[in-house]
Amino acid sequence: MDTERLLDDAHVADPRFQEDVDTVGTVGEGENEGEEGGGNWRVFFMSVVATLCNVAFGYDVGVVSGSLQDMATSLDLSTFEQEAATSGLNFVAGFGALLVSGNVLDLLGRRWTIMCASLLLLAGAAVVASAPSFPLLLLGRALQGLGSGCSWAACSVYITELAPTEYRGALVTLADISINLGILLGYCVDYAVRTGLADNRDLSWRLGMALSAVFPLLYVLAFPCLPETPRWLVMRGRDKDALVVLRRTVGGGEATARRLLVELKAAHDEQHSAELSWGDVLCPASGSLRRTVATAIALGLAQQLTGTEAILYYTPTLFERLSEEHQFLANLSVGFCKFFGELVAASLAECAGRRLLMIYGNLALCGAVFGIAVSFLYGADVYVSVGCLSLVMLTFSVGAGPFTFVVVNEMLPLPFRGKGVATSVFFNRLGSGTVALTFLSLKSAIGVANTFFMYGGIGVAATAFYWWVLPDLAGVSLEQAEATVNGGAAEGEHGRGKAREEPTPDDDAGVCCTSL
Repeated sequence: MDTERLLDDAHVADPRFQEDVDTVGTVGEGENEGEEGGGNWRVFFMSVVATLCNVAFGYDVGVVSGSLQDMATSLDLSTFEQEAATSGLNFVAGFGALLVSGNVLDLLGRRWTIMCASLLLLAGAAVVASAPSFPLLLLGRALQGLGSGCSWAACSVYITELAPTEYRGALVTLADISINLGILLGYCVDYAVRTGLADNRDLSWRLGMALSAVFPLLYVLAFPCLPETPRWLVMRGRDKDALVVLRRTVGGGEATARRLLVELKAAHDEQHSAELSWGDVLCPASGSLRRTVATAIALGLAQQLTGTEAILYYTPTLFERLSEEHQFLANLSVGFCKFFGELVAASLAECAGRRLLMIYGNLALCGAVFGIAVSFLYGADVYVSVGCLSLVMLTFSVGAGPFTFVVVNEMLPLPFRGKGVATSVFFNRLGSGTVALTFLSLKSAIGVANTFFMYGGIGVAATAFYWWVLPDLAGVSLEQAEATVNGGAAEGEHGRGKAREEPTPDDDAGVCCTSL
């Protein structure tokens, strides 16, 4: 098909567009030769940079897990204040995603939203590290929470819209892999700092918390290297800039970049919308879109209700009778299994598909959670309990952990994606914060075993929900995924593999973006 004719047909109403494309093509035509195939490596680098704020979030979780007791002693925190210091990050992260990221994603773009997250994280780290009292500690945690929420939403959207179709699932899992890498780093740095500053525990926890600023600072320094996503640029009418980004990120040369630009523009024109209000996103006129948005929100919430957050924050508390060294090893086992599971998930993302991995991963997680409950109920050896905790994190990281927001991003149409993902992250962090806030109280009220029996029951219900609603959108473009979810799959076929079928000329998608 003739690319120049398609450009003329798609943009006949805007003669400036063809002029812009021709200008850009003249500047870059020789540059793409010899660079073919390098686009995927550039996208990988950009994805890694975009996840740096997520590393900071994971690092914070790991550091707080080990330093919470020293923090409580230093600032004389009550049990409720300890719960607030940990869960407060997640609650405020939810509002950060909803109030800050949800608006900034569409207004300023995906990469600038991550910049806002970086600045909030830098400010929060400074306040927490220097906090002389609980109120200032809570203020610093609130700033970190706002930054984490912005990052959670923006990072996955950024990678989703930049990644090639054939690698999208694996690349978007980097958003979760980076959190787990941060958790491992947090565990190790906390142990090293507390060991090196054993005589000054007040300084040790403050130094550990301050070091979380390293990751957002790296993003600020690398920011000039990151382009905006071509889909956001097309949505804002900046087609010339979108073509420049496509040339940098897509292999296949100038013709491929131009063809993809036409397809993105055509898909956007079909949606007849640039920027939607919150009311438009949360209560769309279409019944299938309402179901899609409701499913995206429910997926975000369901991911966090199986007790994994309690394990991350309170592993040392569960094993208080262990020595400090053995508590660190227990933390390290949990963190390593979580990280290793993410690597397995990334390698299986495209061949096994999101749907099967989330369903069977969650089934295995439920078995491991019930195993934790039984081990505490019958007083099993502590290492059996640690093994069950580690197995929970391994199975979580093969299923719902990395793929929840892969699916959420793929399900939502472009005009809905910014605010829709932000809303899903809000409920995700709300669930996470609730688990962290209530775990110590539940532990005291009904015991560890009954608490984990409750989490296991919730996990079984979540697995049934995944079976009923999840589509499998591996191997199709975002535009095809939108047509699948909001067409037949959303109307009652439950998405069981439908997205893998080859598109026909009568598809609702209207376009076929085969490479992006």
